[in-house]
Amino acid sequence: MVLALTMYFALALMRSGMKDKRDKLTGNLLASDNAIRQARFAETQRELGRKARKIWATDDEAEALRLYLEELRAAQDGDSGPASA
Repeated sequence: MVLALTMYFALALMRSGMKDKRDKLTGNLLASDNAIRQARFAETQRELGRKARKIWATDDEAEALRLYLEELRAAQDGDSGPASA
């Protein structure tokens, strides 16, 4: 009974976004496919030595930065595909 209540409260906390950081058992049981995809993308970017950065830019500036990054990455290590905006 205690285990059932513990699991109930653990699931309730996870659903509310308050997962216990020390919890090593439940993992990503409730993670959505989109959350898993985003985590994989972020890990791939970290492996490439990249960091997510938030910048303020106009639409024209953002497009210019995207194109520049595409050129820079292609020159550095071959064509790594289009940069994501």
